Amino acid sequence: MPANTDKAPESIRLYGVRQNNLKGFDLELPLGRYIAVTGLSGSGKSSLVFETLHAEGQRRYVETFSAYTRQFLDLLPRPRVDRIENIRPSIAIEQSNTVKTSRSTVGTMTELCDFFKVWFPHVARLFDPDTGREITDDNPQTIWRQALKSFRGQTVLVAFEVARPDGLEWADMLESIRAQGYSRAALAHAGVVRLDALDAAELIRAEEAARSANRAPLAVVQDRVRLELDARARFLEAAETALHFGQGRLVLLAPDGGLLARFSRGLHSPDTGRTFRSPTPALFSFNSPIGACPRCRGFGRVIQIDDRLVIPDTSKSIEEGAIKAFEGQVYSESKRDLIRAARRHGIPADVPVSELTPEQWTFVKFGEPRYREGKARGEQFDYEDDIWYGLKGFFDWLESNTYKMHVRVFLSRFRAYVTCPECGGARLIPEALCWKWEGHTLPDLYALPVSDLLRLLEQRAGSGRRKRAGATPHPAEVALDSILTRLRYLVEVGLGYLTLDRASRTLSGGEVERVNLTACLGTSL
Repeated sequence: MPANTDKAPESIRLYGVRQNNLKGFDLELPLGRYIAVTGLSGSGKSSLVFETLHAEGQRRYVETFSAYTRQFLDLLPRPRVDRIENIRPSIAIEQSNTVKTSRSTVGTMTELCDFFKVWFPHVARLFDPDTGREITDDNPQTIWRQALKSFRGQTVLVAFEVARPDGLEWADMLESIRAQGYSRAALAHAGVVRLDALDAAELIRAEEAARSANRAPLAVVQDRVRLELDARARFLEAAETALHFGQGRLVLLAPDGGLLARFSRGLHSPDTGRTFRSPTPALFSFNSPIGACPRCRGFGRVIQIDDRLVIPDTSKSIEEGAIKAFEGQVYSESKRDLIRAARRHGIPADVPVSELTPEQWTFVKFGEPRYREGKARGEQFDYEDDIWYGLKGFFDWLESNTYKMHVRVFLSRFRAYVTCPECGGARLIPEALCWKWEGHTLPDLYALPVSDLLRLLEQRAGSGRRKRAGATPHPAEVALDSILTRLRYLVEVGLGYLTLDRASRTLSGGEVERVNLTACLGTSL
């Protein structure tokens, strides 16, 4: 529309636009409206929108930065125009999917993964993968609260367990324990006994009983306490000493020596003894060597031999050429090795592969029992011996010869990307998957549709948050606010059906454009 000088300030006004093939016209664009610029190819649409409006908006916004910061930014050239009034900072999004890396996901494009790995360590709880029990970093105060809640009114023994190190005898250890003033201990098989009546032979029997009872042979009693409120100071002192001499571990025993509870200082399981590292953002990042699965290196997939490519038609028998890798002159001898071994073991080579029993298929894939047993013991075999080495042995032998070009080409015909068998596609190390929030691991949250994830976080994490005036917000609160903001943007632009672990290169051009728009809006420019 033609511009005049008596217009309201709620518009962008351009005077004398001469960029590229534009002919010096004036233009007024209302603010707060959706505006579509259309026209024939070469009519100047991009010159007006990108090289004039966007270039000037970006230039004026960047000029607010210091000269030091501006030297690191790529700037568009100043547009050819007489003047522009009321211009705003701008965002330009190109409609194309240029993402090629397998690491890029919807979560990384929107920076949601960065905020999740900051928020998750503060809210997640650690669970022992072997027992399913929660693991906490205990101290005397937390142990007191838990003990008082579970055993209030009962008399308990605060003790620490002792195991015999290699190179020491029980007699020497008993003498050292008695010298420190301890008088009672609990044995794994005999209950509470006095230390002055205990001998080394009894402790040797306790060692044997301890193996089946999943406890140490000897637990030295630090104190005997009745769990009432007035016993708090005494309990805390006993717990602190027991944790010190027990190397961060403490047990509560019944008066007869029965095990009531275990506690540990630091993140290690009192049941299995496994130690866990403290949660950090790097532990929950598949782009970090600390958190990435060592098998797939954070990609979630590994490339390996695919049985479906090796045997594309399971309706064929071995004799009919079901194993595609053995057809041809180069490796046909392996087919004859298999047929000879199958006859020796009574395995039919003239029936469809799909009709083989699981035991017979194990024979075909992993080799003869003698071969499998030998490999388990680390033995080496000469493949010229009359022994069936299995499909796995055949391809393992090829893998050892990949320095030859023709072997690499041959193997590529039977390789495919499959889900990582160690992390199950979660991309993270097993230890990171032991941390859960509301029963969900971090990859579980990434696998939820954005709309469902937003609803879950608003109901569980967003409820009960109180912001105190003037108080510095906790990093977890800042991260959660950014997460909720970006998730709402994704829903508002119609991408609530996507998941955060969706690979970016699988998105359509329109989806990439809207994801990029969410990333830009989330920065609150």
